[in-house]
Amino acid sequence: MTITADFFKGYENTEDPEMDFRRREREKVSFYRSGAIKAVYLNEQIRIETWYGEISAELITFYEDSSIKRIFPRYGKIGAYWTEKNEAEITEYSELEVGGVVYRCRPQCLYFYPDGKLKSITIYNSDILTVKTKYGEIRTNIGVSFYRSGKIRSIEPAFKTEIEYKGKKIRPFNFFADGMHADNNSLVLDEEGYILSYI
Repeated sequence: MTITADFFKGYENTEDPEMDFRRREREKVSFYRSGAIKAVYLNEQIRIETWYGEISAELITFYEDSSIKRIFPRYGKIGAYWTEKNEAEITEYSELEVGGVVYRCRPQCLYFYPDGKLKSITIYNSDILTVKTKYGEIRTNIGVSFYRSGKIRSIEPAFKTEIEYKGKKIRPFNFFADGMHADNNSLVLDEEGYILSYI
């Protein structure tokens, strides 16, 4: 991906009214020590081509080899007058086909492997994503992570989710997960879909 000055043209005077008060105070571009671009905070949303079609982005981070690491469709400043729910309401729904399954959600962050395959989907905690597993449908308001194959690697179940496992009921839940990414979740599955571990 080539970064040009056009990304930042009129940066402080945009036609996107939401961005005028949502903009976070951070650098427009950050770099690795090598000089490679680490992150770009865009003037306004642009469309990025991925394995999963075009995705809107306000912030993009990169691996040092310049492949995309994370895409944030929206990256506004959350505060007393602009909540995470407000941010979710202006985020478009995406239909992401991963491992033959379509996940329809409003992503807060999409995390990619260096080869472009999706590593995790983090959603807004005001939303719910339902994930089909060998243990039934599991609802999450944090997100899900994937193996490179597209199989589910981990899920952060919603509070009070009960799962039948080895003849007993378990309630996987990470109390500290709220507001975090969905890269490493409390319910971990192997590539066959069976539970490896849980918190």
